[in-house]
Amino acid sequence: MAEATDRAGQTISLADNKAQRVMRTKRSKLIDYGIQRLFLVCAAFIVVIIIGVFLFIGINAFHLFGASPTATSILTTTAWDPGGNNGTPSYGMLGFILGTLVTTLLAVIIATPFAFGMALFMVESSSPRLNMFLRPLLEIFTGIPSVVIGFMALVILVPWIRTIAGPLTPIPALAGYGWATATIVLIVMILPTITSISIDALKTVPDTIREASLSLGSTKWQTMSRAILPAATTGLATAVILGMSRAIGEALAVSLVLKGKTLPAHVFTPAIFFGPNVNMTQPIVINFAEAVGAERYAYFMLGFLLLVVSFIFICISRYLASRSVYQ
Repeated sequence: MAEATDRAGQTISLADNKAQRVMRTKRSKLIDYGIQRLFLVCAAFIVVIIIGVFLFIGINAFHLFGASPTATSILTTTAWDPGGNNGTPSYGMLGFILGTLVTTLLAVIIATPFAFGMALFMVESSSPRLNMFLRPLLEIFTGIPSVVIGFMALVILVPWIRTIAGPLTPIPALAGYGWATATIVLIVMILPTITSISIDALKTVPDTIREASLSLGSTKWQTMSRAILPAATTGLATAVILGMSRAIGEALAVSLVLKGKTLPAHVFTPAIFFGPNVNMTQPIVINFAEAVGAERYAYFMLGFLLLVVSFIFICISRYLASRSVYQ
């Protein structure tokens, strides 16, 4: 009789345990379902915001063509007078586009070798103790506000360049502003970004690549230049493109050291780098708040062009990342 009672108790206990497990499983599934839907809502919200930004800026930008009959030459001339201060309003954005391309390309060309060199040193040659110091320092450097970098350039770089390049410019008193200083500012800003992403790209290269190269008698430098760098090409290209995207979109720091209104007349002389000049972000920062009517739509068009260019570069970087050999 006692045996039967024990067995019945065990059966009830097992049934209770099974019921509890079923309840826990249902509760876990319900929680997982809720979290998945929450993440889906968050992702959809981000997509809606991005599309909304494109639509808002794009609609306002294309209002320019309806508001002014002279807006059809925005990509073919450098004449910029959206307020019509000298007569008929003109919306030539070619000078701004040229300024952005020149400063961005120069900054990327100069910063990339330094960034790759530092990344190689930190991944391949630096001691762990030194890396513990350098990596946080690099991250802090990445987070420095752009206005601080622009202010330091305004106070230190502009007077220094003025003393060196003043005789080359038509107005020596304004020398020091312009593309040269803006390029240096962009180099300082994108260098930690490219370096940080390059470090991550080099770390994804399998150790078997290094071991195979060294086993064939390659030196450390030959291994880095002929084995590691080629293996990390896609990641390094992504780093460069993301750095370029940041340089294109930088506004405040660059605006502090440009101080121009239109593209200078001496385009094909060295003086163009050392005098007041322009890029695409500068007029938006300085003049957008006071613009009305067609002039306001012109600044929206500049912003839309910047948005499109940045989006193209981000798409290129994602494409390159997706083709990476080593994940």
